[in-house]
Amino acid sequence: MKPNGRSPIAALLAAALAANVLYGAPSTAAATEAPAPGTHAPPDARSRSRALDSADKALAGQARELLAGDGDTFERPTVVFGPRGLQYLTYRRLHHGLPVYGGDVIVATDREGGTVTTVTTGQRATLDGVATKPVVTPERAREIARNLLGTVTEQSAPRLTVHAAGTRPRLTWESVVKGSSKDGPSVLHVYVDAADGSITDRWDDVRRGIGHSFYNGDPVYLDTRATGDSYTLTDPLRPGVSCAGPDNRILTGPDDDWGDGTATNPETTCVDVLFAVQHEWDMMREWLGRNGIDGAGRAFPVRVGVNIPDATWSGSSVDIGHNVANTKPLSSLDVVGHEFGHAVFQTTSGGSGSGLEAYALNESTGDIFGALTEHYVNHPPELDEADYLVGEEVDYDGDRPLRNMYDPASLGDPGCYTPDLPNQEPHKAAGVQNHWFYLLAEGDRVAGRPEQSPVCAGTGVTGVGLRDAGEIFMGALNLKTVPWTHAKARTATVRAAFSIFPGCLHAQRVKDAWDAVGVAASPGEPTCPSEPRTFMVRPTESGGVVDQGASTAVTLRTRILGAQSQDLTLSAEGLPEGANATFSPARVPSGADSTMTVTTSATTPAGTHTVVVRATSATSPTLSHAANYRLTVTPASPANDFSVALGRDTATVDRGTTATMTLSTATTRGDPQKVALSAVGLPDSVSFTFNPSTITTGQNARVTVHPSAQTPPGPYLVTVRATGAARRTTTLRLNVRDPREPDFSVRLTPEAASVEVGGTTLSVLETTTDWGDRQRVDISASGVPAGVNVAANPRSIETGSSSTITFGTSATTAPGTYPITVSAVSAVGSVTRSATFTLTVKPRPVPAWRPYTPYAVGDRVTHGGTVYRCVIKHVSLPGWEPPRAPALWARVQPTK
Repeated sequence: MKPNGRSPIAALLAAALAANVLYGAPSTAAATEAPAPGTHAPPDARSRSRALDSADKALAGQARELLAGDGDTFERPTVVFGPRGLQYLTYRRLHHGLPVYGGDVIVATDREGGTVTTVTTGQRATLDGVATKPVVTPERAREIARNLLGTVTEQSAPRLTVHAAGTRPRLTWESVVKGSSKDGPSVLHVYVDAADGSITDRWDDVRRGIGHSFYNGDPVYLDTRATGDSYTLTDPLRPGVSCAGPDNRILTGPDDDWGDGTATNPETTCVDVLFAVQHEWDMMREWLGRNGIDGAGRAFPVRVGVNIPDATWSGSSVDIGHNVANTKPLSSLDVVGHEFGHAVFQTTSGGSGSGLEAYALNESTGDIFGALTEHYVNHPPELDEADYLVGEEVDYDGDRPLRNMYDPASLGDPGCYTPDLPNQEPHKAAGVQNHWFYLLAEGDRVAGRPEQSPVCAGTGVTGVGLRDAGEIFMGALNLKTVPWTHAKARTATVRAAFSIFPGCLHAQRVKDAWDAVGVAASPGEPTCPSEPRTFMVRPTESGGVVDQGASTAVTLRTRILGAQSQDLTLSAEGLPEGANATFSPARVPSGADSTMTVTTSATTPAGTHTVVVRATSATSPTLSHAANYRLTVTPASPANDFSVALGRDTATVDRGTTATMTLSTATTRGDPQKVALSAVGLPDSVSFTFNPSTITTGQNARVTVHPSAQTPPGPYLVTVRATGAARRTTTLRLNVRDPREPDFSVRLTPEAASVEVGGTTLSVLETTTDWGDRQRVDISASGVPAGVNVAANPRSIETGSSSTITFGTSATTAPGTYPITVSAVSAVGSVTRSATFTLTVKPRPVPAWRPYTPYAVGDRVTHGGTVYRCVIKHVSLPGWEPPRAPALWARVQPTK
């Protein structure tokens, strides 16, 4: 998150100073603080292979000490690298094919992999004699675990596990129950003894940590994680969210009480960061229907205490620094919301975009998500209250906000679109879309405010409200294409308004707001249909889950889109067999709410069904509007029931190769039955076969997975179904790899620019993952002439994201044309891709001589086509032209 300077050049220079300089001598402090090159680099491929051999030998040689017995096997280890390249290999133990909780073995080696330094396990007794056949049924274990929480929203199928973390290993049913208890949200891990149904072990991922905040009040409550006897600032409910110090170590503590409320305490900064991102996640879920920051149920880690006057998004994480005076951390609600807004922009279609105009829209996206987060939290005025100012609490460079969405021009930023806007510094150019969003949400005149938000054209704008504006903006981001421009943003927001809010009202106000900031309509922009649309209906939740034979309820909200209210009759279409819907009341005036209750029967098919909720005008039966509601029906326990499981829940397969595993079934209630096996969730290029494809419960089948050479690499969640009198499922997390070394490409936009001596220009280095996984790359520059500095911000990114490259010249730079090579080098050093930027440095033009102008010795002017140099300091007067005043001016160039 960059501040705006008072001029474009000042902003560009600030960006260059905040970035890591790639060329030129570093400061003495930087040189003494930097670690030795390669100190923490990961080991090379040969060292990794050597470590695996060493660890395998150590595992075999110390089997007795590791309490390995008959029936014990170990899976291929997972490997992580520690400080100075040390290698840590974790082997997962299986006992007669069952996972062993507490039985993992960890082998540590040196960087080269030839020396084993540690071999350890948490298991305290051998597994000889542990039963492998349960007495307690999985249904009973599921019920026991479920009853530990007051409200249950999700529960994993019980899995047989050998619990070996205690002094007496035992066979257990392992289950994870999500929901809430009297203390709040819960993700409860439960181990039920498979012999007698007692609780062997349980723990909750969720801890309601107490935080002492600098910006958000004292105390605040956080979702944290307990690890053994300590606590960690890792969010158990929002995957990927954690808070670390500048050394990348996630903060831990002996209790769940964090921070002291002061600006200089790292724990306090983490309290503010986690408070902000947890509420931003919840805002996206409740207001925008988005699953996590990235739209796929995940977010990203944060590092605090970074010694930079900035807060940054790197493409995969957020760094929180301090203000210019180093008196406050940049961890206010809107600043944290801004950085995670960049993550939303990157993880929607089109990625981070291309060019400076997309950069400006990206910056504005951050500001918009910061404002949405502030309004969702809705602090009182004495804290970080909800407003449309950006960073007003952090005092970045004095007592002024970084940007003003209500009136960008008040801080020197453009609030209206002009043809040269795409070439302006992106943080300043963000003002146009910021201003549009404010006008759409609030309108140009807001009750209780004496001043008017300025508009560039039109007669004014009526707002639709912040939440509706947020939904429209999120819908537009999901339509984002490369290159992203203000014109495309206008078209996408109009389309989103039509899609989300049937009728013309919202779409017209979107258009009015764009008109007001000077962004004109493009050909093909959607227009209002001729059919009158005077109301709408929408469920307050997008879907619900109900067991067969049970019921669920949802509130239906209607709105008036025309001038008058009218009576609406409510109905539901597309209900699954055996289900019915009732409404209370069944007839409402538009603008009122109703409750829809869906009741299923024992014969209602399990699965997800789309129910169409319709509101019909009582006076004009041909006029109706509808919305979708996803109803998920979960199966009740039939008289004859069974379970299904795979021999492993994850599989990693290279493209063009094959993996096999065993699918097992068991009769859990009543008589055995024939079941048909199938799988869903795979692309067409993956073959997933069963041999045999129909079995009797209690039998096994061999599963073969074969991704073709054309299968896109990546993770796939496969649902394996066994269908008989009932349907039971299990899941496989399939990771398809490309056996080729990951590769990427780069390009610069623009590829060339001209500047005068002492000037600065920008280009954006875009990276594309051509195949394989995304990888971290470091950006460097070569062929840089004397007097030129090249800086990248950020300097290290993941492929698929971009970095802004600043080319700065000085007074000593010689005019000329210079090809500069900008390279991206993968973190392991095996792949380098480069692009060339052609920098043309032009001499500064010599100004013409003017009367009544002060001149100093050495100043140059032109007069009559000749260049003169001032030899005596003076203020010029008419008649003192250089040819007529040789005592003041000396000719330095003959007349052309």
